[in-house]
Amino acid sequence: SMIQVSGGDTAQINFSESVADGDLIDKLLEDGAPVLDCAGGLMVEHPLVKEHIVGIDGTEDSVMGLSKDLVITLLKELKEKLSEVSIEES
Repeated sequence: SMIQVSGGDTAQINFSESVADGDLIDKLLEDGAPVLDCAGGLMVEHPLVKEHIVGIDGTEDSVMGLSKDLVITLLKELKEKLSEVSIEES
């Protein structure tokens, strides 16, 4: 069947001004942080980065690339659509 579900999710990271003052990138590289293995080189879960985060509007997993809440919502929506098709075919 051609059943589709879709959705979107956004997150905004609010940094303190201290993020621009220091040598965060150098510290991350010295620490061996895999900055080239994550979306945009941004590792919000890393302690050196966390100390500069004032807050996140959204969820941390959204920042990392995939919102768990959105996936759960879309799976529920898909399940409902599939059950509607099943009823119509009966």
